[in-house]
Amino acid sequence: METQEIKKEQELNKTANKQTEAQAQEGTHFEHVKETLELLYKTFPKAFVKDGDARPLKIGIFEDLKEKCASIEGLSISKVRAALRLYTSRLKYLYSVKEGAPRIDIDGNECGDTVSAEHASYAKERIDEINAKRKASKPKKTPANKKNFKKPANGAKFHKKPNKVDGIKPTVDDLKTGTEVLVLSSEQRFVFGVVAENAQKDTVYVTLKSGLTVNLPLERVLLPKKAK
Repeated sequence: METQEIKKEQELNKTANKQTEAQAQEGTHFEHVKETLELLYKTFPKAFVKDGDARPLKIGIFEDLKEKCASIEGLSISKVRAALRLYTSRLKYLYSVKEGAPRIDIDGNECGDTVSAEHASYAKERIDEINAKRKASKPKKTPANKKNFKKPANGAKFHKKPNKVDGIKPTVDDLKTGTEVLVLSSEQRFVFGVVAENAQKDTVYVTLKSGLTVNLPLERVLLPKKAK
């Protein structure tokens, strides 16, 4: 019998939670529910925790609340029911519903019941559902190095700006064997090299620091400025 009652309550809670989520979209109604919840925080602070860690409520606490509604201004059975659904559907409360945790009454006293494995499993399912929805709704973060990055039009490619160097454009006559030069590499950085052969027209052979000798157009070569 107990298992059937628990399953029945789980189904009722699941339906109630869905209704609460739908009501949250209704604006005015949801505001009234939140106002009622504020009254519960104020009237039963040991059971309904606004700040701090929540504790699992006793099964059937709504029946206890119904008895109090008539004597408390601003509370009604329908409002309390909706506020209770909202409170027990929030992550803070769901995190408290762990197997074996003692349940409390409206005065914050342990009532002798503890959270069952089934209730704890249901709470975990709800936590996973809520977190999954939140994750899906979050906008994807753009890496700092890709912020405001725009693709070039017509399939053109971006080119890195070469590192700044202090150099002079050479003439063919400047580039003699053994002359130290600065070479613009394929990574758009200037590296040191030495002229391997006298320049011919618009090209020159340069041996880089790596030992590799390459034939380069003069436009990729600079003469380093000598310190004064």
